[in-house]
Amino acid sequence: MRNICSLLWGLGLLCWTTVPTLATEPTANIAPDEAETMRIGDPADDRVTIPISIGGKGPWHFVIDTGAQRTVISRDLADRLALARGGTVTVLGMAGPAQAETVALPQLGYGQSKVDDIEAPVLEGRHLGAAGLLGLDGLQSKRLLLDFRTGRMQIGRSRKMTSAGDLIVVEARRRHGQLILLDSRINGVAVSVILDTGTNISVGNMALKRKLLAKKRAPALQLASLTSVTGGTLTGEVGLLDDLRMGQVTLRDLAVLFADAPPFAELGLQDRPALLLGINALRVFDRVAIDFGTAKVDFLLPDLGAIDRARFAAAGGKPDMAFR
Repeated sequence: MRNICSLLWGLGLLCWTTVPTLATEPTANIAPDEAETMRIGDPADDRVTIPISIGGKGPWHFVIDTGAQRTVISRDLADRLALARGGTVTVLGMAGPAQAETVALPQLGYGQSKVDDIEAPVLEGRHLGAAGLLGLDGLQSKRLLLDFRTGRMQIGRSRKMTSAGDLIVVEARRRHGQLILLDSRINGVAVSVILDTGTNISVGNMALKRKLLAKKRAPALQLASLTSVTGGTLTGEVGLLDDLRMGQVTLRDLAVLFADAPPFAELGLQDRPALLLGINALRVFDRVAIDFGTAKVDFLLPDLGAIDRARFAAAGGKPDMAFR
């Protein structure tokens, strides 16, 4: 058995009825990127999926998971395709480490992109909630653009962007393949923010909770338990944060689960306030582009005159109160 630790910290759905809101005003539209475009899937838990082919067969819908270092496949699909078995690895989920077999993916394809020689851990489909997870090994140095307004995504080459009008660019630093946003604060407390498209709800570490409590800026909390993609259970306390500022963008009423989650220690962030920003928060924007090549994240603020009301209703909120 090889001692390979891979980060796979997706969580199951937490029912929460408040959608984060924006505290900034848009001014102009930005032209869409020139890149390969695919339609975003519509899984029940609101995460983003992409059609994936394996060895020329399929496609099957995989969740795009920027919080996972490796692509993962469900046991049912691996058995159906009779994929060659590999070794056993240790994967680190939100609820802790777990052992997983691996299989060799002969070729993974999405759109016109092909990725060869991926060794994917095998997890139970009932915990994944999909046929698999597309991790950072499948995205490599690409630019992932999620267009929530049109329901499409673009995966293409890195490109240099600057803030203009309602497009806000936030710089990040790399750590273990992840992008950690710079210049971010929660209720006035400096925080390291990681965009995690595989997690439905945002997760804060205990260092963030302690800092907020010390400054008397912590929200009211209630106990909550969630299931990790590895099948383990993560228990913590959930509450609504007043604001999260990322560069020039501020989100209001952000639902966050505070928990002693192992991935923070793996990233060396256990002693500093840190947050995994989940997909439910990202869907507030018209578009979010995560550029792993330039280490920058672009947020396109929504056009208030053309809000997709069904989009916010599906997220559990009241469209009339989506922005302020």
